[in-house]
Amino acid sequence: MEKLSGSRNTLLLAFAWLVALVATLGSLYYSEVRNFIPCTLCWYQRIAMYPLALLLGLAVWRNDPGIRPYALSLSLLGLFWSSYHLLELWVPGLAPSVCKGPIPCNVEYLPQFPIPLQAWIAFALISLALLGVRKA
Repeated sequence: MEKLSGSRNTLLLAFAWLVALVATLGSLYYSEVRNFIPCTLCWYQRIAMYPLALLLGLAVWRNDPGIRPYALSLSLLGLFWSSYHLLELWVPGLAPSVCKGPIPCNVEYLPQFPIPLQAWIAFALISLALLGVRKA
C-alpha cells in the first residue's frame, strides 16, 4: 500500500508541475511573443504561478510530498486573484479595482478564452492535485 501511495503522490505532483509549467510558459509567451502587457492582477497571478513551476518541479525530482502545504498556499492565493480578476472582468464595478497601472484589468486580449480564466483553471487543477497528495 505504501508503494501505491508513493506512486500516486508522484503522479499528482507531476501533473501539478506540468500544469504550472505550461501556465508559466504560456504567460511568458503572451507577454514576450504576443506582446500582451500584463495588468496588475495578471502580475499578482504570475507571482503565485512562477514559483509553483520551480517548487513543484523540485518536488517531483525529489519525490517530496512535503511541498504540499507551501505549494497549495501559493495555488489558493493564485486562485483567489484569478477569481477576483474574473469578477472584475465579467461584473465591472462590483469589486473595487486594484489596477493602478497603464493597463486596465477589465481589458481582455482574448475575449473568447480570457487569460484570467486560463489562470483560474490552472490554479484549480494544481490545487485539486495537491489536495490529493498525502504524506509519505
